[in-house]
Amino acid sequence: MIKLQLIDRPTELTDEVQLQLTEEYKNDHSKYVWKQPYIEKALLSMSNNKCAYSEQYINQESAYMEIDHFKCKDLYEDCVVEWGNLLPSCQKCNRTKYKHDVVSEPIVNPLIDIPKEFLYVKAFKYYPRNNKGETTIDVLAINDRIHFTNPRAELGFKIAENISNLFEILKSASTQTKQKNALSKIKSALEECGPKYEYSAVISTYILYEDETYQNLEKYLKDNNLWDSDFEYIKQSLSEIAMPK
Repeated sequence: MIKLQLIDRPTELTDEVQLQLTEEYKNDHSKYVWKQPYIEKALLSMSNNKCAYSEQYINQESAYMEIDHFKCKDLYEDCVVEWGNLLPSCQKCNRTKYKHDVVSEPIVNPLIDIPKEFLYVKAFKYYPRNNKGETTIDVLAINDRIHFTNPRAELGFKIAENISNLFEILKSASTQTKQKNALSKIKSALEECGPKYEYSAVISTYILYEDETYQNLEKYLKDNNLWDSDFEYIKQSLSEIAMPK
């Protein structure tokens, strides 16, 4: 889970439309008034096509998008289409959270909270720093082994192996061109741990703090005057979303 920046509400969602949709829902709870294409499009753009909680890619074959009402729509009807109360979610997170009351039992809101202040990551699993973090893990089941932990580990190991292989190619590069190509590919591999990519909080933590390859790579680059502003920028962007203990 990473901090998300709330974007401007869709132009179609005017005050009048919001009031109309809210009244429709109050009169008939069977109406999915929030399922508007312009709302879904904006939410996906805001989260880089990821679930706001698990960071699983959504709107793909195996993970369909649902719109989560951070404040449950059944308990807080006036928030049913309130901009800032809607979050893009995978089915697993949305259905596990269900009707949980975030007012009486708060959980991390990635639009407001900085997740790393409540959670930390180790070995592809989330752990709580405090009560709010513990409730978040329980309510969202973000350590579900089949849905989340195993896929995160599989992706993390794959990226780490790729970086390790590219590091070996870099060290054995016999020409400046080969060295340049290896450096470019290493940067691309590291960028795949960034906020636009799947499970970025967990993957960036693993690469920066748990896998030995990155530490050795950074030292090698600096010792050989190969560390540049691009690497510094990538490290900074990953550090901002990583959640080490």
